[in-house]
Amino acid sequence: MTAAEEHEAPPPLLPDEVVEGVKQGDPAAVGEVYVKLADRLLGYLIARVRDRAAAEDLLEATFMELLQRGNTIRGGSASIKVWLFRAAHFNALDHLRKLKRRGERLEADLTPFDQPDGARGPASRAEATEAAEHVHEAMERLSVEQRQVLLLRYVAGLSAAEVGEVMDKTPGAVRALQHRGERSLGRVLQSEGATPEAAATSEAQEERSRRERAATGAGAPPRGSAEG
Repeated sequence: MTAAEEHEAPPPLLPDEVVEGVKQGDPAAVGEVYVKLADRLLGYLIARVRDRAAAEDLLEATFMELLQRGNTIRGGSASIKVWLFRAAHFNALDHLRKLKRRGERLEADLTPFDQPDGARGPASRAEATEAAEHVHEAMERLSVEQRQVLLLRYVAGLSAAEVGEVMDKTPGAVRALQHRGERSLGRVLQSEGATPEAAATSEAQEERSRRERAATGAGAPPRGSAEG
């Protein structure tokens, strides 16, 4: 295998015929997108609104928007993914604003969006739930933008460039917010005596971020840039 072959771009998330179908408002094509991205979108929405039922409603609304407005998307498979997460991002914001206007308290529903891990025993699952609660509580102490960046990066699995498109920011600003958010999250968890699993989650996020910055040559974000 040649060096060029080793560095070939990965295949697109969606085939060309599905991309074209989405742009033409074809329900079958939108269904194909649902199969590929619904789990990631739902996980992101649950993390944003902390209510599984509300997240499922927002997921349905987001895909209805794709069906109705897919003809506005310019670009291919990657553009559809970013469009969906951007729509979900703003749908979640609208939902949270409505809750705030009505004075409703946001009750945490941290039900996992994927299947339970059968390999975990009851004690291990209880520890994982406690760790998730600690992380969610600590996330609430971050700035809104730091929290949004971390959820898009680690829950939705988007790249810094994709998060930038969702949030109308440069990749550098996204990385700066991510770096500050990770540092702040680690400090909060440490100061509050979080469980070892929660602390390990924060440390793993920071380590992944350091590796990514080293790979891109970004280094640490400049002081004073993209404060969140």
